[in-house]
Parts: sequence; structure tokens; C-alpha cells
Amino acid sequence: MSQQQEFEACPSCGNANLRRLDGNSWFCLDCDWDNLGVIPTGNDELLTSLLHGDIHSRRLAAQALINIGDADRHLAALTDANALLEALDDEDADVRYFVAVALGKLEASLSLGKLKQLARDDASALVREGAKTAVEQIESRLS
Repeated sequence: MSQQQEFEACPSCGNANLRRLDGNSWFCLDCDWDNLGVIPTGNDELLTSLLHGDIHSRRLAAQALINIGDADRHLAALTDANALLEALDDEDADVRYFVAVALGKLEASLSLGKLKQLARDDASALVREGAKTAVEQIESRLS
């Protein structure tokens, strides 16, 4: 039986704004550091987990999608945007946050309306902030 790893601060930036995803899986909300390994599966399996998995697999799938641009990790594409839009309605705030960040990195303009709604109305301050940042990223590319 393996022991759970605990972090008081992010090993990358030193801030304490960490989120446990599942067991030994951690994510820094400040610098996007995580301790996940390479994700070897393709988009279909990842998106299936995002939309239909249990809470832990949904969180991990959503977090994986924000690694856009990291060649050693999973790369989401604009063709994934419809599934990501659906995941913005997830009951879990962490999933909604990670998906909003991924949509911002993808610069998915079709998600602007939903992201603006989340930035304004979501119950989670974390989701509101992630959606606001995503809206700013998308709108900066449109202008």
C-alpha cells in the first residue's frame, strides 16, 4: 500500500494554493504545476472520462486538458470544444475550473457565452476566476 504524498507548498512556485485531485495527484492553481505523469491515451478516452467518469476521473481528465501546448502531455484541440462546453455544466467546481482554463488556452470563441455566464454567476469563486481569465484570453485574440 502506497502512502499519500502531502504538499504544503507548490514545488515549482512555492505558493500554497494547491488542490488535491485524487490520492497523490496535486495541482497548483497559481502556476499550473502538477505531479501527474504523461497521459498516454487519446482524446476520445480522455473526453469520455471527462463527461462520464466518476468524480476523480473527471477531475483528472479536466486537469489534463489544461496542459495544452506541453508536447509531453495530452494536447486538446478545438475539435474537443463541444465536449468541453458540455463539461462546463459538471457538478464539481474543480472540473468546471479546469475546463474553463482549457477553453481559454484553446481560444475557443464558441465558448464565450457560457464562460461569461460562469464568470458572472458560478457559485465557486475559483470557477468564476478561471472563466474570467478564459474570457480575457479568448477576447484578446479576437481583437
